[in-house]
Formats: sequence, structure tokens, C-alpha cells
Amino acid sequence: MTDLTAVCESVERTSIAQAMANSSWLFPAVETVHLAAMVLLVGSISAFDLRLLGLILRQERVSQLARRLLPFTWSAFAAMVVTGILLFGSDPVHKYCPNPSFRIKLVLITLAGMNMSIFHLTVYRSVHKWDAAMSPPLWAKMVGTFSVALWAGVIVAGRWIGFI
Repeated sequence: MTDLTAVCESVERTSIAQAMANSSWLFPAVETVHLAAMVLLVGSISAFDLRLLGLILRQERVSQLARRLLPFTWSAFAAMVVTGILLFGSDPVHKYCPNPSFRIKLVLITLAGMNMSIFHLTVYRSVHKWDAAMSPPLWAKMVGTFSVALWAGVIVAGRWIGFI
């Protein structure tokens, strides 16, 4: 934990972190953008996952939905990474580094990324076989289920950061 503490202390000394910590309006402004990006990210991912589960947009081809949603998903994810780094800089030593909810959130985001990667490297490669099916194959449904659960966990863990 000493190495992590040293990293957190280094981050806390940066000019951006100081600006975040000392401004009365910067943190809430960045947090607002972070939350708006989260809504877009989780909304686009959830729409895709619910299609994989066969619960919505059943007449829509999975590949067409992916093409339409992915630009929103990646843009929102990029905005969340940038704003998340800025929020982290506001108080890394006391609020984030020792916070178990923050660490859980990072683990869940990593698992969600792994879930998505596995999906695209395996199940999605055969999308041409099941693209228009109202009910995708079991593996696609499993990935969708894991994704919904992981992103719900990210939201809950992120919300708990402020209270622990």
C-alpha cells in the first residue's frame, strides 16, 4: 500500500489536482460531465445488452445496433476516463486511494472490459449466423447478463465512493 500511497501523494501535488481541490465550482462541473457521460455509456451498453438478451429491439440486427451505438459508447467512455482522472485528482490520498468502493469500481470496470473483449473476440465473430435472430445464442445472452450486472455494480460502487 506504500507504493500506492506514494503515487496518490504525487498526483495530489499536481497543478490540475490542486485546481480541482481548491475550486468551489470545478469539482461539481467535472462531476456533472462525468455523470452525464455515465448515463450515455450505461444507456448505450444496456440497450445493446438487452438486445443480446432478446428483450428489446428484437427486429433490429445485432450488428446494425452495435454500429449505431458503439460511437456513443466509446465517446462516453473517453469522457468518463478524463473526468474520472480529474475527480480522482481532487483528493486521491484521503478520498480515493484508501476507499474500498473506489477499488471495487475499478475492478468492475476492468471485468466489464474483459467481458466485452471476450464477446467481440469469440461470440460476436459468428454474428452473421445469428444477427437477425430474435433470441441470440446462449453465450451472447450470458455476456449481456454479465455486462448488465457489472455496469450496475460500477454505478453502485461509484455512488458509494462519497459515503465511505
